[in-house]
Amino acid sequence: MAGNNEDYLRRLKQDGRNDLLEQIEAGELSIYAAALIMGYRKRRTAPSRADQITYHWTRASAAEKKLFLKRNFQSVTPMVQKIIAEHHEKQAKKPAE
Repeated sequence: MAGNNEDYLRRLKQDGRNDLLEQIEAGELSIYAAALIMGYRKRRTAPSRADQITYHWTRASAAEKKLFLKRNFQSVTPMVQKIIAEHHEKQAKKPAE
C-alpha cells in the first residue's frame, strides 16, 4: 500500500533502518528509494502506448472521437479492415454449432 513520506519515515524508524534514515538525512538517498528498498512501494511501470491511447480514447467526447477519426481516416481505415478480415477468418474456422 502506498503512503506518503511521513509514513515511510515512520516505518523506517519502526523497522530500525537507521542506516537508510542516515542516508536520507545526508541527502544520499531519497525517501522514495528507501521505500522501494524496503518493499513499502513498488516501482511504477510506464503504461504502453496502446494503454495511453485507450486511456485517452475512453475519456474523449463523441465530438473528439469523431474529429480524431476524420483526421486519421487514411491510417485507421486499413487497420480496421484488417481486423474485420481477421475476425471473419477466425469465425470461418470455427466448427459449426
